[in-house]
Amino acid sequence: MKTVDQQVAEMQKKTLESLEPIQSMNNVAAQAFERIARKNYDLMGDLMEYAVAQVKVPEPDANMQEVYEQRVAETKAFADKVNERAAEYVALVGELGEMAKPGSVETAPTAQPSKKTAPAKAARAKKKATAKKTTAKAK
Repeated sequence: MKTVDQQVAEMQKKTLESLEPIQSMNNVAAQAFERIARKNYDLMGDLMEYAVAQVKVPEPDANMQEVYEQRVAETKAFADKVNERAAEYVALVGELGEMAKPGSVETAPTAQPSKKTAPAKAARAKKKATAKKTTAKAK
């Protein structure tokens, strides 16, 4: 029959083992959130720069054809940047998909029983075995 200490230790070990997949996915989720948020931040920066450039009022004596051509060039440049960002998002989705596969992410080390307790447990088990042999001989 197992002692209470053994039962608690076994329960703790099984609990930690059952939490490993959750810890792994939590790590993946945190990394994915950070990377997506940074990509969104970059895209919003591009959008803000484009919007500010478009809002600027041309000089009163500016040639409207030149202003129009400049705005069209800015819009084309912005569209190219958005296409680049879209390609980055597609690449990121592929990377995140690889990260989410089982066994592809390093998980944080789980709490293991300290090495000091293992020899003590072994010594107690040895004492018990010796005590059983002694009592068996005495009978």
